[in-house]
Amino acid sequence: MRCKSAFIIVFAVFLLGMASASFNFSENGSSMINQSEISGYLEANINISFHNESLNSTFNDSLGHSIKLGVLLGRVYDYNYKFNDSTNTTVDSGFQILKFDNANFSMPKTAGNITYQLNFSEVQIFKKTISITSTKSLVKARIDEKYTQLNSAKTSIKTYDLFIQKILNEFLNMTSLEYDLKKVEIQYTNAKTEEEYNSVLQNLSYIKIPKTISETVTADSITFYPKREIINLDILKSIGEGDYGENAEGYIDAIDLWNVENLKTKISFKEILINYESGAGVTLRVFQFEFDKREMKNDSYFIIEDISNLKFEENVLLTKELGYYYINLGDISDKIIFSTTEDVDFISVPVFISPTLDNLNPVEVGPFPPGGDENKLSKWLLFGLIIFLLLLIAVISYIVLQNWYRRKYENYLFKNRNNLYNIMTYIQTAKKSGMEREDILKNLKKADWTREQINYAIRKYEGKKILGIIEKPFKKIIEDIERRPKENTK
Repeated sequence: MRCKSAFIIVFAVFLLGMASASFNFSENGSSMINQSEISGYLEANINISFHNESLNSTFNDSLGHSIKLGVLLGRVYDYNYKFNDSTNTTVDSGFQILKFDNANFSMPKTAGNITYQLNFSEVQIFKKTISITSTKSLVKARIDEKYTQLNSAKTSIKTYDLFIQKILNEFLNMTSLEYDLKKVEIQYTNAKTEEEYNSVLQNLSYIKIPKTISETVTADSITFYPKREIINLDILKSIGEGDYGENAEGYIDAIDLWNVENLKTKISFKEILINYESGAGVTLRVFQFEFDKREMKNDSYFIIEDISNLKFEENVLLTKELGYYYINLGDISDKIIFSTTEDVDFISVPVFISPTLDNLNPVEVGPFPPGGDENKLSKWLLFGLIIFLLLLIAVISYIVLQNWYRRKYENYLFKNRNNLYNIMTYIQTAKKSGMEREDILKNLKKADWTREQINYAIRKYEGKKILGIIEKPFKKIIEDIERRPKENTK
């Protein structure tokens, strides 16, 4: 904002010479309303400072009103100033907001537009067109404005898919908003007195209609794997039989492997920003999970933590327990949709999918029985035991390494989760625009992403096996063993 400075020179004879008075007015922080009611009072905020300013300096306007600075300061209790002399006739202050409502400058008694000017010590502060309206016309204008906002919100909602339309209509209570607005309109039609019109205005202020509805983030059909820190074994124990005992990590590993081998899950995500006239806003996040259950052999459960304003489709009947909601995947078709205002996205959403504990096969390494002098192993048996131990260590190391690749490798590549979010969003946007895979890789490389980060993100987006991760360990060996008896029979 530019700052207007006005300097008023007041000459007075003192024992030591002359004194200089001035004030500074800034548009930054200053304001005046554009609309006023008939016989209302001027509402304005003035960001102003004084130096050696006389208390007899005067504010006046184009309607013939005036008030001395000393009188106005006496009515404004939160404006800080100090007297500049012992006679208390001049003041000093830094820049502050001087609320002019206390001046009681009245507006005209007839409706219409006026060019209004406010001066201080004959220097212009404001010059503005103000609309003077009656309470009745003001109420009608506010009702029309609410209907415009309601229709705009309806139009914005219709740009989304049907299932998101339903979620938005329920979240915003659109049916109730329309009913309440019609009710207020009837009240306005029957109003006669000033008090009744003011009551209509009050009821209108309770009707909160979105000013804008806009989509800020979207992600479609991203391969989903549950995050280790989100998996809660206690809720699984409560849902079905089995106990994880002291082998929590082993069961979490088993859940990871089960998801890879038995279920293919895709997640789509939309973030919708809803702004209101007051400036307040709320972000609604919509998630859609799609399941390929062809390889699923046991009952499994979709489990989600109870987060803020969690809403599901009407036909989804969930059970709540231990701060979680869950449903058997066998009770739904191939997808589940929900919305929340919690600050989560498709990476951090607190969801995991698993069978009950008794249907999991965790890896356990049990203790070996101690040997004694009476049960000494032969040289060859000892050699075989050593080989077995080496193989066992190799298997465990392999499993640990694979587990690291599956769960830690992503955090190693993307220490900041927002980086993974950004590269995945770029890949998805580029794919939708028809960009070739090779061009996407070149652009990511130019943006200083590493080769490992690019390969990981593009394979994760395409749902392909991540290099370094073998989804079914020893699959080929097992298939060879199963095939040999058939070949012998032939």
